[in-house]
Amino acid sequence: MSDDRFRDAFRPRESDTKNKPKILQEEVNPNVPMYMAQTPWYLNTGGNASLEHQRKPAQAKASASMDDWYNRGAVAGPAAKRFRKGACENCGAMSHKTKDCLERPRKRGAKWTGKDIRPDEVVQNLDDLDYNYDAKRDRWNGYDPRSHLAVVERYEAVEEERRKIREQEAKARADASAAKRAKAEKRTHRDDDFDSSDSDDDDDDDKYADKANMVGQKMDADKRLTIRNLRIREDRAKYLYNLNTESAHYDPKTRSMREAPNPGNPLDLDLENETFEHSQGDHVNMQKMQLFAWQAEQRGDAISNMQANPTVHERQFREASLKKEKEASEARSSLLEKYGGAEHLDALPRELRAGQTEAYVEYSRTGEVIRGPERPKARSRYEEDGTSTSADR
Repeated sequence: MSDDRFRDAFRPRESDTKNKPKILQEEVNPNVPMYMAQTPWYLNTGGNASLEHQRKPAQAKASASMDDWYNRGAVAGPAAKRFRKGACENCGAMSHKTKDCLERPRKRGAKWTGKDIRPDEVVQNLDDLDYNYDAKRDRWNGYDPRSHLAVVERYEAVEEERRKIREQEAKARADASAAKRAKAEKRTHRDDDFDSSDSDDDDDDDKYADKANMVGQKMDADKRLTIRNLRIREDRAKYLYNLNTESAHYDPKTRSMREAPNPGNPLDLDLENETFEHSQGDHVNMQKMQLFAWQAEQRGDAISNMQANPTVHERQFREASLKKEKEASEARSSLLEKYGGAEHLDALPRELRAGQTEAYVEYSRTGEVIRGPERPKARSRYEEDGTSTSADR
């Protein structure tokens, strides 16, 4: 194939040049593809190709801001006195038709009754405002933040009422606790008035402490129940001294062991003296402190727990003991100052008043003096005693 024929094969035909749209050379670059330069069929450009349709169109409408929205609930004026032709048959407003009415359907509409005709709403034309996709669907657009103040005020009123109720309940609990404490103090003072001295109180406390903390017993003063507990938590259980199944029998129902775990073992002798050891030394003070905690709890006093905070509990027990001794001493001093009799409290012991001496005297089985000075006979002023003298007569 010659060069001319090859050139003619790729030369555009005349029919193609007729249908090809005219391209303005001053507007369109010749290197731009035809599918970009050719205008769509729905744009009336006179058959001329250009890139005008590829550019962003001019904004003919004003851009709407966030504050541009229709006035919700606004009315055009006062309500009409009678029904008007073309108005809503349900409510009587001219701004909408019956099928678009948002009011509750009436049994008899305003068209037939002529009563309770609603005013016309303000209908704004939003076509002049340019809203994009998000602006048209913004559910907070046109919202008035001042309307939320009603919700805030309602919740504040509810919280205020709750606070008042809590204060009343706290005051009622405080009054009940104060009345209970006053009643306990009154009962304590009444019991103290019947007591003769502080030593009697200590004896009673020791007696109650022995009963309440007796080994094998745990008494609940409120429920009046006695629970069997044959050992203290700090002591090892007796059935753990000998784990042999053939050793002493242990009855778990009654928590009792019939025999010694290790017969002939010196350790068993110590087991018999556990109760004696628990009634000596600091264990007695522990019982007194525990009794003090129980009595304070019954009175409603704020006393620290003995097991949770033993240091504070011991300090409170010591302060209460000193206060009790001080009150007893003041009461004793006031009684002696008012009624007297202090000289009788400072008298000599009975042994010295009976004439006890260091003289050596031996007596027989019948009470006669064998060695040493004889006991002087008591002198009497009566003849029948046989010890009277002429001076007495």
